[in-house]
Amino acid sequence: MIARSDIRLQFACYLVVGGSAFLVELVAFVLLLQAGLATLPASVASFLAATVANYLLSNAIAFQSSAIPRGQEALRFAFVALVGLGLNTGFVWLLLALGEPPLVAKIAAVAPVLAWNFLGRRLIVFSAVVPEASWRLGNRLGRGARPVDDTGAR
Repeated sequence: MIARSDIRLQFACYLVVGGSAFLVELVAFVLLLQAGLATLPASVASFLAATVANYLLSNAIAFQSSAIPRGQEALRFAFVALVGLGLNTGFVWLLLALGEPPLVAKIAAVAPVLAWNFLGRRLIVFSAVVPEASWRLGNRLGRGARPVDDTGAR
């Protein structure tokens, strides 16, 4: 049985959250570019849209709320998101300066920001425990993925 505080389970849940938020970010980024917004403002605006999606999904799928009041949790989340925005913008700016196309720069910024966002949310914002529904699903999937010797052979 997988523990509710198992970082591997929580990271797997967060990949669903992060992947979904990334899709929101990417679609918003492309639409904003097509609407004529400059690359860096489009990057910031799309990151903010994805942050809202990430907060809602994080609470539902990857992280159980901690014992702190919801307002303080939101402030901590905003802090982690602002650091993530700084990292994201810095990577996009650097890659643009190196001659990469805007979409390539935006996609390349994902991995380091994903790592920061997960660890920041786990260590600063939320509890290090996954919600019960995600934990139950993880255990069901984990059992199904391992072969079971039901023959009694040793």
